[in-house]
Amino acid sequence: MPTTRVLVISAAGDTLVAEGLRAEQHEVTAVGDVPAAIAAAEGHEVVVLDLAGPVARIVVACRALRAAGESASIPILCVSPTDDVEDRIRLLEAGADDVVPRPFHPQELTARAEALALRYQRARDLAAGVAAGGPAGGVAGPPLSEGGHHRTIAIYSPKGGVGTTTIAVNIATWLAGRLAGGVVILDLDYQFGQVATHLNVTPRLHLGDLARDEVALHDPALFQVSLDRHESGLMVLASPPTPDASLWITEATVSSLLSVAAATHQVVVVDAGSAFDVRTETVLTQATDSVIVVTPEFPALKAVHALMEVLATNNENASETSYILNEIFARELLRPSDIEEALGKAIASTIPYDAFAFLKSVNEGVPLVTGSPDVPAAAQLRSLAARLAGMVEPEPSVVRRAKGIGGLFGRG
Repeated sequence: MPTTRVLVISAAGDTLVAEGLRAEQHEVTAVGDVPAAIAAAEGHEVVVLDLAGPVARIVVACRALRAAGESASIPILCVSPTDDVEDRIRLLEAGADDVVPRPFHPQELTARAEALALRYQRARDLAAGVAAGGPAGGVAGPPLSEGGHHRTIAIYSPKGGVGTTTIAVNIATWLAGRLAGGVVILDLDYQFGQVATHLNVTPRLHLGDLARDEVALHDPALFQVSLDRHESGLMVLASPPTPDASLWITEATVSSLLSVAAATHQVVVVDAGSAFDVRTETVLTQATDSVIVVTPEFPALKAVHALMEVLATNNENASETSYILNEIFARELLRPSDIEEALGKAIASTIPYDAFAFLKSVNEGVPLVTGSPDVPAAAQLRSLAARLAGMVEPEPSVVRRAKGIGGLFGRG
């Protein structure tokens, strides 16, 4: 990380913050109060607010920084005297971009300050590029395509371990190769999402960071500079590295995220994981296309059947829903016709079994559609991606009457 110009407002009785930042070769200016900070704000890239006393005092200081023209646009990292969730929320609502509680590890504080500085620098560069008449920092502007139209494609299954990430990553990667700068993948598997691993991407920022940045959730330029770029041209927003970061992600966060992603990209692919809550409902409601993944086993069928009953009662869910069969077993346990009878829905696409190709893909971090494009599974994933993006007309779906094993899922 290049040297960052950090303005530290310190009245905490120690110099841990300034010393930790200077140890990482950052340029630090230390002042004792907010008026002095406002006077010295010009030229700095991050403000670290480290005050002693009650949180209310820090809240007042944070609001004052946000109200002053000299410091209003500079990211603020607050050092909280406690790890209380309500205190952190108060600081974020007061205008802080991030909060680190005491006691803190100097490396964590430095990493958070660097992440805020990077976002500030990229946003500033992007704004300069737009003012000059073009995109800056290698970030594509809102994509345009002749005759094209926006899609938000949600990949979801109520049962884990069925391959939602594999399908989402391959669909997104293939589309990114055909819609330059026009595709983003959002990892909304809040617990232990693996999109970044499947793409061999080391994220600079993640969904948890964005959830704490209300401005970036509504500002297309800031949103774009928060993304990581895959070598295919696919833009990536990774999931939080730890489950506790998902506490910041609310239904409103997800709604704003989907809206700003749709405003900046022609195709938004969402790995929605396997949990089901109001956030998942928000994804399925705002998606134009929902892909429900099922595997040829009874637990997966029962879970999908239960999901269908939930969705049937949700009048807001108007997305086109496709049911995808992922044959993850070496031998056929249930035939596609059995599955269709059980669900009362046609299977739109079947991903054939290929344990070696998929294992190689995940281990190397190279999607199947680029790393092993000739295998049958890759061909099916390409076809599915094209269908979902509206590049080819889908075949008419046929809804079959449930019979046979379908009786197992009746409410009787």
